[in-house]
Amino acid sequence: MSLRILARFGVSLFLFFGVVAATMDDGNPPRSRTGAPAVASVPAEGLCMDCHDSFSVNLGGSVSLIDPPTYYSAGATYTLTLQVASNQTASNSGRKWGFQITAVDPVTGNGIGTFANITGQGTTITTGRNAFSTRQYVEVGTQNHEGGASPVTWQLQWTAPAQEAGSIHFYFSGMASDGSGGNEGDWVYQGSYVLQDRTTPLVPTSLGRLKARYR
Repeated sequence: MSLRILARFGVSLFLFFGVVAATMDDGNPPRSRTGAPAVASVPAEGLCMDCHDSFSVNLGGSVSLIDPPTYYSAGATYTLTLQVASNQTASNSGRKWGFQITAVDPVTGNGIGTFANITGQGTTITTGRNAFSTRQYVEVGTQNHEGGASPVTWQLQWTAPAQEAGSIHFYFSGMASDGSGGNEGDWVYQGSYVLQDRTTPLVPTSLGRLKARYR
């Protein structure tokens, strides 16, 4: 086989797998793309815009938890509603939506609690790799609300650890995709939420304490 034929074959394979990867990401995003910051020995996570980088993050939309609980009790299970809102793709009839969420111990950086899918939501659960191997992720699977108008929501379940462990930080990313199947023209959003346990007292902060902190 000549070098020219080999080169053409290599380019064809590259293009084929590139298209497959882009299509797969529409349904199942790469792992550990919630934008969670570095904690202890665990490095920061990337975002979907590592690939979908047409626009700045959090431009013209948001990703958020709707009416989340303020506190958690050890071993209790909570239903969380995650919402992605954006009008940036309103003119794209084939627009698609996606998200990814994880729960992190803010002291160790490890994943904490247990996620579960809710039937009918089209979500899937994955586990991180390497430095993120202790973290679980819930993300869009088969239900990407194709053609759906903003805002879109999914529900998922999270079970608290068996013992209360102080505050727990949820990090999540969302995407409003134009539905073209590639990495261009998509809008990426990132958010977070802190859930408190019921036994750790919240220390009130006075105006004087705030002033002293920043002197």
